[in-house]
Amino acid sequence: MSEKVIVIGSGPGGYKSAVHAAKRGLDVKLIEKSDDIGGVCTNHGCIPSKALLSISETIDDIQNSRRKGISSSIDDIDFKKAQMVKNRAVQTSQKGIISQLEENEIEIIKGEARVKDNSTVEVDGEEHEADHIIIATGSEPIVLPGLEVDEKNILTSRGILKLDEVPDDILIIGGGYIGIELAFVLSSFGSKVTIVELMDNILPNMDQDLAAEIESVLKRKRIKIIKGSKVSEVEGDSPFEVKIEGKENKTIKAKKILCAVGRKPTPPEIELDIIGSHNEIITNDYMETPVENVYAVGDVTGKMMLAHAAYKHAEIAVKKMVGEKTPKLSQYNVPAGVYTHPEAASVGLTEEEAREEYGDINIGKYPISASGRGYSTGNRTGVAKVIAHDDKIVGMHLVCPGATDIIMEGTVAMEGNIGVNKLSDIIHPHPTYSEALKEAAKKALS
Repeated sequence: MSEKVIVIGSGPGGYKSAVHAAKRGLDVKLIEKSDDIGGVCTNHGCIPSKALLSISETIDDIQNSRRKGISSSIDDIDFKKAQMVKNRAVQTSQKGIISQLEENEIEIIKGEARVKDNSTVEVDGEEHEADHIIIATGSEPIVLPGLEVDEKNILTSRGILKLDEVPDDILIIGGGYIGIELAFVLSSFGSKVTIVELMDNILPNMDQDLAAEIESVLKRKRIKIIKGSKVSEVEGDSPFEVKIEGKENKTIKAKKILCAVGRKPTPPEIELDIIGSHNEIITNDYMETPVENVYAVGDVTGKMMLAHAAYKHAEIAVKKMVGEKTPKLSQYNVPAGVYTHPEAASVGLTEEEAREEYGDINIGKYPISASGRGYSTGNRTGVAKVIAHDDKIVGMHLVCPGATDIIMEGTVAMEGNIGVNKLSDIIHPHPTYSEALKEAAKKALS
């Protein structure tokens, strides 16, 4: 008789864990408390936001087409139809996930899970036994104290993606990747956007050469950025009076406010001592919790909160569970992207992190404006950056169209121990944006 596995949560980490386990002959039950099969990524995050970003890119291309000799204008933007396009993308993604679960004969149980011990999960009063438990309950938006979110006028990333109409103006609290991507969407659709970021730079977790490139694009889109400042008070009703303190002290009015200051883990009800100080489920590098036979994957672990990281967590957890050889989790080579226009993408260490870890590093930078693809397409904004310690590539960063795809070159190089000498010697197709990485590698040698 096959071993039983209970997976809690159907997001990227959850459904992938269920499929991996089922393919290895385990009897799998997947518990999901809502109708949102696919989790935040499919329903309220990656898929819907990228669908709207794609539409906003088309708007920007049309508005800028005169530079390429094309006389065109936009008479109307049907936001409701754009939302329908977004909803179809969500539905298609969700159907694909459900199909995978059905093909692998995974039982889906709807309800709220409570982990009672390392072999028992209670769902709405009914107990289910298992040999292994995988927790994949994800994360939720962080809401600032005193900010009363109603998802109508004061919103999180969940509510902003469901608006019926484009707001005339909006204040975005937080200049991380969520706030920046949504700023691009709303600005392209016609909103007047202001971003308030507590740190001295937007995208504070990315290499600051990339952040500077994206900031220049934001400013060209007439998006106002207030850095080194915080929202200290919100008064009244829409339009709100918002007090800002820091490098800039002022009060501004905003019809809508988006809180995009980050996300926090959301573990289920659990009677085991496996919760850390930041509400995350504690795991080792093999996704094992301190309690035998209980694993956790994805955002709920508090590790890198990215869907593709959750996919890897799931693979590692299931392999460890069934006794297969698996490398331990490495967050070092997990690529990350910001789907702006142009895109920004990174893998490995930022320049600041590399200096702190290695001290002596070599940096090569090459502007996209100097690349054949850059000056032939007119899309010249961006930079390629390679960071090396001796011959070892420790970080790669890129701003250009398609950067989130091209960054895989850096991931493969770092995973495959391809040094900066070899990368600079590899033939790249011409003209492409990827050539900028080769040229940056050359500069890192000098």
